[in-house]
Formats: sequence, C-alpha cells, structure tokens
Amino acid sequence: LPLDYQSMAEENKITKKVEENKLNSKTDIHAVLMGDSVLDTFYWLSDKRRDVRFELDRLLKEDNKNSKCTNLAVDESTIYNVMYSIIPNRGYVRSRAWNNLEAYPVDRDGFVKPLPLLRNLKDPTHVILSIGGNDARAAFASSFDLEGIYKRMVDKGIIFAFETLITQLTKIVPNIILVIVYHPLITSCPIIHMLPKASVISELIVRFIPMFLDVAKKFKLPVIDLARTFNPHDSRDYGTTPIEPSNRSGLYIAEMARHIIHTFDFGKEDAKIYTGLVSDPDGNKSNWRPLRAEVIDESFKDLEKYRTSLQKHMEEGRYLREPNNCRKLNHVKILLFHLRFMLYSC
Repeated sequence: LPLDYQSMAEENKITKKVEENKLNSKTDIHAVLMGDSVLDTFYWLSDKRRDVRFELDRLLKEDNKNSKCTNLAVDESTIYNVMYSIIPNRGYVRSRAWNNLEAYPVDRDGFVKPLPLLRNLKDPTHVILSIGGNDARAAFASSFDLEGIYKRMVDKGIIFAFETLITQLTKIVPNIILVIVYHPLITSCPIIHMLPKASVISELIVRFIPMFLDVAKKFKLPVIDLARTFNPHDSRDYGTTPIEPSNRSGLYIAEMARHIIHTFDFGKEDAKIYTGLVSDPDGNKSNWRPLRAEVIDESFKDLEKYRTSLQKHMEEGRYLREPNNCRKLNHVKILLFHLRFMLYSC
C-alpha cells in the first residue's frame, strides 16, 4: 500500500501524545449521549450491559470519580425525534428491563423528549450527538438509487434541520461532539439487510460530509468520523446486524469521546475531525488505525479529498480484517427490525 510519510509522522505524534498523557482531569465531567443507536447500542450487543454509556462512564470515572455519562439517545431516532420526541420501541424497552439497564426517561405519555430532558439535567458539560443514519435509512425504503436517495433527503430538509438542531443544542450545552455515521459491514448481499450497494452508501457519506463539517466550522466543534474509523470489512466492528456497532467498536467511540473531552479546547480551537483508534484493540498492531486529528479547513470543501481518503481507508480495511472473517447473524431479528422500520418510515 502507498505510504504518506507526512501523515504517518502526524499520526505518530498524536499517538505518542495519547500514550504519554493519562488524561487526568480535575473537572467534573457530565457527558450526555444523544441521537440514535450508534450511541444507544445495547440491543445489538453480545454483552448488552457494556454499551457506549457504560464504557464512557467508566472511562470518565477513571479520570475523576465524580464524572459521569447519561444516555438520552434512543434507537431508531431521526433528527426530528431529537428535536421533538420519540416513543421508544417496546422491544428495546423490554430488553432494557430484562437486562437490568436503566429505563428510557419517558414522560407519562411514553415519550422521550431529548431537548427538555437535557435542559433539566444537572450541570451537563458535553453532548455527544450521532444522528442522520435513520434519516438516510428512511430514504432507502423508497429507492436504492444514489440520486434518488440524495434528492429525497435534501427535499425533506435534512441539512436545514440538522443545523437547526445544533443551534438549539448549543444554547443548552455549547460543548458538542458530532459523530459522523460509519459505513455498514460490507456483505455479499446487502439487499437482505435493506441496504443499497457499498458504492452508493460510501458516496452518500461523501455527499453529506459538508452538512457535518459546515456546522462544525460554524460552531467550532470537534467531529468523530466513524466512516474512516470502523473497518467495513471486519465483522468485529459490528454488532448482531451489519448496521450496528459492536462492544468492540462502541469502545472506540467511548475512548475517542473521552480523548476529545480532555484535549479539545471548546470555544477556542478551530473545528477538527478525528479518525482512528485511541488504543490498539488487539495489542499487536494487526488492526491498528492510528489516531489522527485534522483541522477542518478550506481544503475540505473539495469533496474529492474526502472521497479519496474514504476509499483509501476502505481499501486498507481489506488487509486489516480478521482472518477467516465470518459472522453469525440473527436473520429473524434483522427481518423484523427492517419491516418495522419500513412501516415507521411510511
């Protein structure tokens, strides 16, 4: 594979900094997860108790016993749901009870209303927001054509709605970490999972990158880029379906969020986009993707720059995946989930 020695030097510098710093903090952190199942991961995990909230809460408490993480994310949420409300799926509600997990914070009518809940929390310091993936999946219900999907999402006002949501959030908690959706696991027959082919998904990610980066620049926010962090050729990065994180990749998210909380100077630094891993999941560099932080400058207006970088990441993933990579999927659960989502999106 071609080597970019300048990039390698930058990656090694960041990695060295992470390894040298213990990231101790005297500040009490109260991080809040908001959005969709990228953060409300529990239902699709092999170990449901070790979701992103658990991992981030654990990591923050390692630095300061008074720090904590609260979950206001709800699986299946769209931008609209975060701005207004959502009734959590009863299957998720039952599973939370069965696994002794904290219940969704519903009101007496059964709704989770994320923004009012955030306002009523005691001293939230940071919000980690993942949203947009279900807005795209709703568009998949009507078309697998790239231009058709893109047009439907734009016509529905996703770009304006996203900026409106961030504007509202910054008035409550200005320290926001944005999360860019990852590419699903690449399988031999994506239509089984109600997904278009990989080339369509990767180009959709590229097309909507400006939506995230423009808002990040406007409000000087950090961005976690999971599209260039998860390996779409390695099933270990995915849960019991190809479109959800695993325990392993949930830890990627938690470690990156913790790193940003302790190292990014909110309100002062220019927006940055983060890719790679804070720690080596295997301990032998076999699946190591070094941490990188790039200032979101004018060069990102050229979509070809991001497109090329994403393609390189996906191609390199072929060589980093687990040997004899195979996966056992719960196809009944997947089918029921997609049927429910199609009905919900109509």
